[in-house]
Amino acid sequence: MTATGLALAVPMGSQALAALNPVVLKSLHLDAATLEKVQAYDKYRTREKNQRKRAKKALRFARAQIGKPYRWGADGPSGYDCSGLAMAAWRKAGVKLPRVTYAQYRKVDRKVTLNDLKPGDLIFFHGRSHVGMYVGHGRFLHAPHAGARVRIDELGARRRKQFAGAVRPGAPAYREWSPSVRELVEKIDRMSVEKRADLKPPDKKRTPQIPPPDTTFPEKADNPPMTAPGHTPAEDAAPPGGPAAKPAPRPRTRPRPHRHPKPFWDLPGSQPWAEYTGP
Repeated sequence: MTATGLALAVPMGSQALAALNPVVLKSLHLDAATLEKVQAYDKYRTREKNQRKRAKKALRFARAQIGKPYRWGADGPSGYDCSGLAMAAWRKAGVKLPRVTYAQYRKVDRKVTLNDLKPGDLIFFHGRSHVGMYVGHGRFLHAPHAGARVRIDELGARRRKQFAGAVRPGAPAYREWSPSVRELVEKIDRMSVEKRADLKPPDKKRTPQIPPPDTTFPEKADNPPMTAPGHTPAEDAAPPGGPAAKPAPRPRTRPRPHRHPKPFWDLPGSQPWAEYTGP
């Protein structure tokens, strides 16, 4: 708790920290009781989220052991018994479990039913003398017995009759939360996202906003300089102290086609040779 009564972070050992935006919390002006519930639920959901990540890691390790022989009292790496495999898999995920099946069931806080199984949960059979790891889709992975190897079996009718409980390592004990607390935390999450978006610096790679075009036109000069196309007056200006600038060359014009002059008899008022009566 800080001096203002706002939680910046809740330490959870090896778990990730649960953190709510203190600026958003302060703006809501929550009373002490509501603030405590919000912090507790945030811690609870953070542990559940981290547990799902660890369950995937434990399953990956357990699947890699498929085909290795059952060895009583062994916990790897060349062989396993049922509880040794469960302990080694969750140890790889960062969760410590006792060595024997009975203690494993008692140690884990989250107990689950047969219909609520999720991948990574430990399933106990035969009065909790045997344990396997649920992999989903009605199957579980275990080291069955002497002479067998680590494998995946169906959770069929016979196994369901032998079911003696299940636990979820790494998860907190189940707790009901009121809808108002859950909705309030979701609201804080949304406000925190909006707050981060407001504080985000502008993206330099984005195209800057183009200003609107100027609709005004420059005024025309009374006596604009006469220049040839593609020519500027500055080019004709003589440098200081230098020779006079050469006049601009006249633009080339296309020559007219040559025409033969008409004979004088074709001119108006002329007479042809046949009518000539001179001396």
